[in-house]
Amino acid sequence: MIQDSLKIAEDAINIKMESSDHTDWWFWVSIAEFVIIIYLILKPKLIRKQSLKQKLKEDSLDNQIDFDNIINSSFNSKEIYDELKIKCHPDRFPNNKEKNGIAKNLFQEITKNKNNIKRLLELKEKAEQKLNINF
Repeated sequence: MIQDSLKIAEDAINIKMESSDHTDWWFWVSIAEFVIIIYLILKPKLIRKQSLKQKLKEDSLDNQIDFDNIINSSFNSKEIYDELKIKCHPDRFPNNKEKNGIAKNLFQEITKNKNNIKRLLELKEKAEQKLNINF
């Protein structure tokens, strides 16, 4: 009777061992599927980040930076800006609607570019031509 019970136990252990081999195999298959799913979910996000970085890098390498304008703007733009905002203010042309409209557009451009000396000089010439202002 003990031998029969030992044989039954031995058969049960062998069956467990065989089933555990299959379990390990399916476990690794499920882990591989999980890794593939995570990769497929994260792949578009990784590609998008790389493409944005690449685009920014390409744009920055393609554009030429005007360091003279940056340096001049940091030291000299305030005086030109102050002069232009006073002379081109729309309130200086209350009677002439055409010049008032031009002055409004110029004044908006002047305030947008108050730290860009190159653009302020262009707007100064434009004001001299269109508004007949002498600086």
